[in-house]
Amino acid sequence: MEAAHRLFMEKGYIATTISSIARAAGTSQSNVYVYFASKFEIAFAVFDPWLRAKVAELEEQVMAQDTPEACLRSLIDGLLHGIAADRSGQTLTLVQALATAKPGDEYNPDLLIWTMSRIHNMIGGALPGSDPAEREALTHSLMLAFDGIALRQNLRRGEIEDSLSVDALYMMVRALVDRRSHASS
Repeated sequence: MEAAHRLFMEKGYIATTISSIARAAGTSQSNVYVYFASKFEIAFAVFDPWLRAKVAELEEQVMAQDTPEACLRSLIDGLLHGIAADRSGQTLTLVQALATAKPGDEYNPDLLIWTMSRIHNMIGGALPGSDPAEREALTHSLMLAFDGIALRQNLRRGEIEDSLSVDALYMMVRALVDRRSHASS
């Protein structure tokens, strides 16, 4: 796991191979396959604890805010510019793994389900009274924005100022929530 993590950070997910992981770990490629079915599985095993810790930190930050608006802004900023745009390369490696997955690659969705559940709950705290279907749609939308930022972070990092993109996404979310609350009244 340590060898895989080091290689993912140095070379990126795509350039790292099972054989290079085995060499760096001082073992055989066949021994790696005893524990992991694929490089894809290794990437998730390596980064699962990191992502869970980052989401838990985000949850603490969001819940520490004193208004629903501040909670929502904190969630959007922390998710998109704290985790998705993480400069250590951790999120980029995860998204690269997902982007290159093939239909036959084994994938345990537990990490994604857990992450989305946490975001869903944070949205519920930030938007009291919102219905679950609305929170689900917002959760999926934030995850799509997350994926996009993670993939583009090394290409055009300074293209959009962080605060402006958070403001833009916040305004879209608020417009949706306000529209739905006006329609139901």
